Amino acid sequence: MRKRAVVLFGAGASVEYGVASTFTLTDIIEKAVMADEYMKYTGGDRAFAWVKETLKGYLQSPGDVQFEQIYHCVHELIYHFEPVKGAVNEFRPLLTPFVSINGAVTERALRSLAGKMVEIIYSNISASCENCPRSLDPLITFIARLRDRYVTRIYTTNYDDYPLQAAPDLYTGFEVKSNDEPRRFELNAFWNKQNVDSIFHLHGSVHLGFARPQTGSEIGELFWLDDRAEALKFASFSGSDTRRMDGSSFLRTSIVTGLDKLSRLQQRPMSHYYSALALDVMHADVIFVIGSGLGDLHLNTWLQEARSRSPNVPIIFVDYWTNDFRRHIEFDYGRKEIEMMHALRILIGQRYGGTSFGSGWTLSKREDAAVWGKGFQNFLQAPDELEEVLVRLGG
Repeated sequence: MRKRAVVLFGAGASVEYGVASTFTLTDIIEKAVMADEYMKYTGGDRAFAWVKETLKGYLQSPGDVQFEQIYHCVHELIYHFEPVKGAVNEFRPLLTPFVSINGAVTERALRSLAGKMVEIIYSNISASCENCPRSLDPLITFIARLRDRYVTRIYTTNYDDYPLQAAPDLYTGFEVKSNDEPRRFELNAFWNKQNVDSIFHLHGSVHLGFARPQTGSEIGELFWLDDRAEALKFASFSGSDTRRMDGSSFLRTSIVTGLDKLSRLQQRPMSHYYSALALDVMHADVIFVIGSGLGDLHLNTWLQEARSRSPNVPIIFVDYWTNDFRRHIEFDYGRKEIEMMHALRILIGQRYGGTSFGSGWTLSKREDAAVWGKGFQNFLQAPDELEEVLVRLGG
């Protein structure tokens, strides 16, 4: 039986291809919201300013405020207005009587702003995919070499399609068609293709849209559209929300953003992707985590479970640090490094030891984990070093 590799791409893997960083995208969203006539009409611009300023006064550093925090607050505040008269208990958000909104915004303003923010994010990432400033050849080589050696299951939290541009034949979970029609998720076939090289967009994609209703389609069903420009036309949903157990709901979107991602993964196809991730990491022979800030705790949970196996699965973590990783984690570690240690069980540093290797590697003393600290593109340029690391990890 062939060995299996799981690759998890985070935002850091896309920034080097020209996708806006979190804080750059925050500025882009703010400028677009403030200049939009419909936002001015509905009060969405004032709602954005109010939420941002409130967060700046609340968080430890005003510079910490970023778009996912803003979107989270905007989205959750929608459900703290009084429900419609006569609403039954299951449609009465339970926190509403405990939380008061001071009248600075309306529900309409918040709803329009939430939709606009998703639209801007989608549009910006889609444009970045169209105009990649960097050659994809090293990524093509990396994925091809993995596929030669393993059944390769790629998961990404990014909305872009760079890995799919590098390997267009990767399975996405959607039916294959020879025309440009929207493609439906293969609800039955998906679970029979567990040994197929694949890429799954855990938090949505610039290829997903709420396409024109088709025979047998579900309310709010997401379709895959090969043409990004066409997908952008159907990126928004104007129908009903999806309810949550506390009486509130969440807005249907083609990409998942904000801080409450787990509840949004209950829609198709994301629910199937997330379930498959759990299965794949528990059967993986090696796990790659590339460019992740480890802020998605629902993903860390399964990485931790995989690393708790006996024997535990080898893990390779690829990111960028200014200094040598071992030196960094001894003197200047933050939340990401804490998650690396406790959730991913990457035990490197003064207390645990570890050895430097090659041009940017640090291996754990037990040689069950390896960290590359010189950035994703430099990692792609050193395939022979990766090969040696894989041998030493037994992957």
